[in-house]
Amino acid sequence: MNEIVASDLAIGYDKSSPLLRNLDFKLTNGVYVLLGANGSGKSTLLKTIAGLLPPLQGEIYVNGFKPYLLKRKEAAKLIGYVWQNPFHGFVEPNVEREILFISRQTGVEVNRKLIHKLVPLELFDRSPFTLSGGEAKRVSLASVISLDQPIWLLDEPFNELDFSGVKIFTDIINYARARGKIVVITTHYPSLADLVNPDYYLLINRSRGTLVIDKWSNLSDEELVGNEVIPRVLKSELTG
Repeated sequence: MNEIVASDLAIGYDKSSPLLRNLDFKLTNGVYVLLGANGSGKSTLLKTIAGLLPPLQGEIYVNGFKPYLLKRKEAAKLIGYVWQNPFHGFVEPNVEREILFISRQTGVEVNRKLIHKLVPLELFDRSPFTLSGGEAKRVSLASVISLDQPIWLLDEPFNELDFSGVKIFTDIINYARARGKIVVITTHYPSLADLVNPDYYLLINRSRGTLVIDKWSNLSDEELVGNEVIPRVLKSELTG
């Protein structure tokens, strides 16, 4: 079984003012959606789990490892982390080389079915920097999750995807769930997250600097609005 375990965890960039603190949780196989207001710490929490940021306090373990102590190649075999801005991670002159970059660095064979499901062959010779936002998002996803890691951390994966892209992404999340992965997705739009049938939600309470974890079926619009997250249905009293 895969697991992500936090013990008395505090995250952020300044020990004197952590974004989140006193976090104790255990995530096991399943699909989780991380929700919270802008600036509440969603991306920071993902980066901490991925090992890109060390904890300010306490510990984080991914399948028994402290991710921030792993060499980047080893972390990339364990954790697939997809940036919110797909162009942020591009380094290669064409899409095909970009998709295979992490594979070359780690020596891990890619899952070509995942690649071809996400990225049309006609894009392979293009520069990744000339792609549309939706095309770039697909390439960014393919370059990371094609290694088929047990842990996927996906920061705003719905951004820029069109209808076809969302459908393909939904199929890939179903693939991940069936294989017992842990998938953590951030989004500003719970209504989009509904499409992947999440198992649990993680909701950041910014005023307290804490995290609420519960079954997705228990998530209410009232709880979303109370934590400055867009509800599934925009009611008249919310829109003015």
